[in-house]
Amino acid sequence: MILNNKPKVYLAGPDIFLPNPIEHGEKLKKICTKYGLQGLYPLDNQFDLSDLKRGPDKAIKIYQADIELINASDCLVANLSPFRGVSADPGTCFELGYAVAQNKPVAIYSNDTREYKHKLKNLHLSEDDWSIEDMGLTDNLMLIAPAQNVVHDTFEAAIADLSKMILLK
Repeated sequence: MILNNKPKVYLAGPDIFLPNPIEHGEKLKKICTKYGLQGLYPLDNQFDLSDLKRGPDKAIKIYQADIELINASDCLVANLSPFRGVSADPGTCFELGYAVAQNKPVAIYSNDTREYKHKLKNLHLSEDDWSIEDMGLTDNLMLIAPAQNVVHDTFEAAIADLSKMILLK
């Protein structure tokens, strides 16, 4: 990780599961640089997992490294695009909540900006009488409200907005 005086933004999202996660992360970090920010991508963590035999041990090491990156950041941008379902990646949701708990500014984006209720419309739902949240938001209100209910449709739009918030402080 290169240390500089640019505000650091943690890049939260399921992007690490893409077929080309390293190249994708570099692309995101270049966009951050364009807006005067330094992107901290989860795969920037440099550590060896080969000595850990069990998956749970690897999970703890990855968790700790990601927490360290969030702690080192000044703000966070979260990719809340639906991931393996109609809602955001649970790991990203945790990272977003962790940053909000530290009073870090956040911005969010999604490749699906339909209202949550419309995402669920075509699913077969059980007859359990549970209501579907209908706040006119793209996902659960606890994920969207920290960004003042603004969901950008691209990473670059979210970074541009976050940059204005951070650099004008």
